[in-house]
Amino acid sequence: MKLRRVLACCLVSATWLMTFIEVQVWAQEPFRLTPSARFLLGMDTGYLWMSGEMLVPAGGMPDSGSKVDMSSLGLEQGESVSIFLQGAILERHLINLDYLMASPTGLRRTPSSFRFQNRAYAVDTPLETRLDLNWLRVSYGYKILDVSSFWVAPRIGVHHILFGATINGETMDRVSISNTRKLDGIYPVLGFEARYLFPYGVDLNLEMEGVHLITRGFLAMARLGAYWEMHPDIVITLGASTRFVNCVEDNQILNNEWSLNLAGLSAGLLFGF
Repeated sequence: MKLRRVLACCLVSATWLMTFIEVQVWAQEPFRLTPSARFLLGMDTGYLWMSGEMLVPAGGMPDSGSKVDMSSLGLEQGESVSIFLQGAILERHLINLDYLMASPTGLRRTPSSFRFQNRAYAVDTPLETRLDLNWLRVSYGYKILDVSSFWVAPRIGVHHILFGATINGETMDRVSISNTRKLDGIYPVLGFEARYLFPYGVDLNLEMEGVHLITRGFLAMARLGAYWEMHPDIVITLGASTRFVNCVEDNQILNNEWSLNLAGLSAGLLFGF
């Protein structure tokens, strides 16, 4: 009788243990919307170092704008946030989307006079300046080389950049104003992506894209990133990137023109599905 009780207890315990193990294994299995694709969604935060200049006239009128260096307005560094979506479909088709947002501010006295949207600012005028930068990047790639732990994929894509500048201060006439101008540019790009897969879920990724448009300007981007899948479908990212864009609007007598160089470091978290 006692032997039966012991055997029954062992059987119940073994059944419970196997059920627990199965639940644990099932809980660690990656979640997929479809078995033919894998997606990663997440965000990162970073720090940017900036340089550039802008020429913003009013309605294209001559002498209504002059080039001003952004560093002279105190716009040299700031924080950024990016949202990422990455996908691999049927293993070889790659989609990438990221949206960079940054709003650096500067408070400085101007070292030289300049005009911005037909407003004149004198030397040594205290100004508060803010940039509003939104950079959307979408691309598609196809793996042409996929051997062992290394693959390469050429890419095509498009960048849309919305650039806004606000200058708060006094004009030469001692009039307090808030002067705002928003410009945007769209650039089709060509590039490539290469990735090397290390053991223990660590990947090293290199992305490069660029284009030169005769009537619009040019754009170049490079990013080096490290990805560590610390748990199924939980990925930690570290990245270093540089972006340069030059935009010219050629539909008026005096064109709007701005150039911006961004270099930054970032860290983030991605979730797979």
